[in-house]
Amino acid sequence: MLRDKQLRLVYSLLKPALRMAARFNVPVRAIADLVRLGYYEVLAKQGLSGMEIARVFDQTPRHMRSLAQRLNSDFFAAETDVGIVREVEEAVALNQPTKQQLPKLLPAADPEALDAAVAQLLSDERIEIGEDGHLSIGRRYVVMTSDGFNQRIDALNHHLDGLYRAAVQRLIHDERRAVMIKTITISACPDELDAYLKKLEGELRRELAALEESATFAGQSGQRFTLGLAVSAADPELKEN
Repeated sequence: MLRDKQLRLVYSLLKPALRMAARFNVPVRAIADLVRLGYYEVLAKQGLSGMEIARVFDQTPRHMRSLAQRLNSDFFAAETDVGIVREVEEAVALNQPTKQQLPKLLPAADPEALDAAVAQLLSDERIEIGEDGHLSIGRRYVVMTSDGFNQRIDALNHHLDGLYRAAVQRLIHDERRAVMIKTITISACPDELDAYLKKLEGELRRELAALEESATFAGQSGQRFTLGLAVSAADPELKEN
């Protein structure tokens, strides 16, 4: 019974991806290939060795090596070139390290990519460096934005990661404090809704900045949360492409 419930949860989380696949007429074989690749990526990031992952897959280590090679392809540019920025930001929030200590916190990251990520975060004011050389989260709340495809994929990854964590905390562990999954369907005039969302974003930035400042003052800046917002038309007949 427990396994049935676990599979039911996985199935529901797969549905958005499968709807996107149906939208693009992706063959089932290609979907299965993406699932294998994605599962390998997740297990590898959890620290499992190639041999251990092979046992999970019930396949030979040779098959795992081919998947490992694909992780270094351009297909994963969003994770390797952009996602590292978020990983560095998280490491800074939790540890307040110096630049020299970052490689130990993120041993799988390329040193040049780490340096570039730190430089970008400092430029974007997401982090700042103290007189003692230690990095910390910036005192101002600044939104990282970009119209580039890889940056948008990274933003999607980040949003879905927050959704996954909320599902685990709320649906599996039944946590209720500082955790929320809420969906509201409304009727609204598009222009009025657009104006409301712009107002909401402005207020949200100010209020989140106050929360982060309070956490920093209380010495709890390492207590991180992910807040995700999504608004879309409820009409199932979405425009193609």
